[in-house]
Amino acid sequence: MKSIVITGPSGHLGAAIVSHLLNSFNVIGISRTASGLQLDHQVSRKCFGKYIPIDQDLSAISTEALVALINESVLDANSSLVGLVNNAFTVYPGTALSIDTESVHSCAESLLGIHVRLSLAVAEALKTGRGGSIVNIASIYGKVSPRPDLYSCLDSMNPILYGTFKAGLIQASRYLSSLLAPDGIRVNSVSYGPFPSLAVQENDPEFIERLGKQTHLKRIGIPSEAAGVVSFLLSEESSYITGADIPVDGGWTAW
Repeated sequence: MKSIVITGPSGHLGAAIVSHLLNSFNVIGISRTASGLQLDHQVSRKCFGKYIPIDQDLSAISTEALVALINESVLDANSSLVGLVNNAFTVYPGTALSIDTESVHSCAESLLGIHVRLSLAVAEALKTGRGGSIVNIASIYGKVSPRPDLYSCLDSMNPILYGTFKAGLIQASRYLSSLLAPDGIRVNSVSYGPFPSLAVQENDPEFIERLGKQTHLKRIGIPSEAAGVVSFLLSEESSYITGADIPVDGGWTAW
């Protein structure tokens, strides 16, 4: 059985991605609350793979120690490691215009640094096999600016540091692709559009309507629609795709 590592497995989109990946892989989930992921009973009955949680704060463990835990989990599962999905973040900007030194440093680490270091470290493990695939979870706000008129006030607007470092992650994915391709390792990013959490949907339906109108499909995405592209990029069906950023945004960035 082949194994995939995903950081941030229990979030709004992370859980949907895990559920989809379990159709084909063992999934090693890493976050502070990885063991708290609750898979739908019907989903878990259909799973082909096994979910293996590692409860670790990504901001409080060295990359070397984390990779050691990953390798241990792969061995325990009698498996081979074939991929990584960088989905987690450890710090989110406090306000739309958080730009103080501490915020810049912590967000750079949370939204970019952790992912690049883990990618490079996992790549070393993938080199010992037959290569593999790395998928970095980015955002349309790494490519286009949020529209102020969509938001009720500045405080609720998507933060400048979030989009800035997601843009950096898209570029880092291209950079890593060029470095790792000779070793049979593909690196791509996925830029998600409007996939607001259930809490946001319930608390601000007018905002949800405004978001939906920005897409060609005139609606927001649902988590299950976010998962298939990740599974595809991890599979051999995408064996000639690397260095790409795939939009999953209902047409938002195609206007």
